Parts: sequence; structure tokens; C-alpha cells
Amino acid sequence: MAERDSKSEPRATEAKEPQRHYTVGYAPNGMKGNPPPQLTLKGRWLEDLGFNTGQPVIVTVERGRLVIEAEIRI
Repeated sequence: MAERDSKSEPRATEAKEPQRHYTVGYAPNGMKGNPPPQLTLKGRWLEDLGFNTGQPVIVTVERGRLVIEAEIRI
């Protein structure tokens, strides 16, 4: 039986911090004016959630929201 105050480690689908804050920047475009917006996500927390280097992802666009899912190949 588990200790009274013990906590289980989060599963791969659970984030230790469910919300993170980033700032939309811009992608360099060789000084051609009006650079496009860019959002860069990085950190071991992505790996903890099952997003591995080189793995394809699916980005779904919703109103004011981006949903990023790991592409699972069968």
C-alpha cells in the first residue's frame, strides 16, 4: 500500500506543469521586411510528454488555439 502522503509520478501524457507561457517572435527572412511570426517550443518537458526529436506532429488550428499531437504511425 502507498504511503499516506506519497504522490505518483505523472504519466507520459500528463504534464508536471500543464500550462507554459511563450511569446510569439519572428522568423528571420533575410531583411526582406515584415518577417513572419514564429513560435518555438523546446525543453525536456516535450520529451516527457512523448514528443521525440525527429518525430512528426500534427497541428490542428482552432479559434485562438493550436493543438499539437504526436503523429502515431501504425
